[in-house]
Amino acid sequence: MSPLELLGIAAAGGLGAVVRFLAGALPHRRPVRSTIVVNLVASLLAGALTGLLVLDDAWRAILVTGFCGGLSTYSAFALQAVEQLERRRGGAAAATIAVTVVGGAIAAGAGLLAGALLVPALPA
Repeated sequence: MSPLELLGIAAAGGLGAVVRFLAGALPHRRPVRSTIVVNLVASLLAGALTGLLVLDDAWRAILVTGFCGGLSTYSAFALQAVEQLERRRGGAAAATIAVTVVGGAIAAGAGLLAGALLVPALPA
């Protein structure tokens, strides 16, 4: 990995983090929902980019690890689920966990499929 590629990962990660912050800063007073949405979008995008970038490890690192990693937020998701449990909102916590984990896996799989369908078949 070259210094330029590392700089690209850092820049893309910073951009993803800014997008994530802006999504959470919208005046909707539903931080759990915005966290779920950014995590699902990041999972879908990571899957699609991985499917599209089958030959280029540098771009995959920049876009998937950098941007999608900066966009998604496991720490906020985990904290929000625990806070829901502390407020005795077990059903909401279970839904947050299920939608984020299962939905994220489904979104990543759908993204991989979509990305693979967009890539022309490689000659054998």
